[in-house]
Amino acid sequence: MIETLQHSSDSAKNSPTHAPSLLLEQYKKDHWASHWGIRSLSLSTEQSILELPYKEIQLNQPNGVVHGGILASSMQDAALLLACEAYDIEPLQAELLDQQISYIGSTRDQTITISANFSRKARRFAFIHAEIKDQQDRLIAKSQLCFRINPDQQTMISSPAHYQAPSPLLLDGSDKHPMTEERFGKTLMQRCGLEITQLKPYITQLRMPFAERYKDFRGQISSGVILHMADTAGVLGPVISESKAKGGATVDFKMSFCEPTFDEALLTTSHCIIKSNGLMFSKIEVHGEKSQRLKAFGTQTFLLA
Repeated sequence: MIETLQHSSDSAKNSPTHAPSLLLEQYKKDHWASHWGIRSLSLSTEQSILELPYKEIQLNQPNGVVHGGILASSMQDAALLLACEAYDIEPLQAELLDQQISYIGSTRDQTITISANFSRKARRFAFIHAEIKDQQDRLIAKSQLCFRINPDQQTMISSPAHYQAPSPLLLDGSDKHPMTEERFGKTLMQRCGLEITQLKPYITQLRMPFAERYKDFRGQISSGVILHMADTAGVLGPVISESKAKGGATVDFKMSFCEPTFDEALLTTSHCIIKSNGLMFSKIEVHGEKSQRLKAFGTQTFLLA
């Protein structure tokens, strides 16, 4: 049983040793968030609120809607800030374990608001609900997140159990779909610098080159980058698998995070394993390109249109 965090009557223990403004000043240095224009509105021990003013680069394609990976990233950021503030910890002590995202609607051309609140606060785990609303107060997306609260800033390193990384990890780049170098590939490269290394029906692999632009305010590769890559990879393979498909929408996806990344490129690989009446179900894995260590894995449900 997870022990619920009890509030002490000692006000000194309840008072954070750092002011919220200090944490928010650190967040302003988040490269990934700054690229998309995500910014903080308010932060307390009970709630975190961010906003995302509309920018054209946020669209998933020309004349499209705001990319689901950006929405997922903003919810992760709001939850991370809340966990750090409420537990009075250094940012590296908050370790994202799982995030489940459900897309209720879509948005473009307006500022959206991202809020995060506790579902439950335990001593070692923070369970947080985040959601996004537009200017008409319509619910756009929601997310459930779980963070482990570590006793210090020492990086937690995972060890494999019953798992072996694919070999070779980098997929053969031959016989790629034309969209690799055309619309899909160009849009992705121009807007966030990610590369498509393989694109075939039902199979997609993306590469994040190692660069400062992908780091968060803690100095590690942003979990938002992984969410963005996973959402993108889960979409492209299914879309090109059906010649009559005009597009579609991610219904939901879930990622579990195994360990952080500080100093290497990442490869995200998606395989669509089942399809049912227009729904495409994919499994997604994220590996360190050099270390070949599993960084995150998850599933996605995508609806073809």
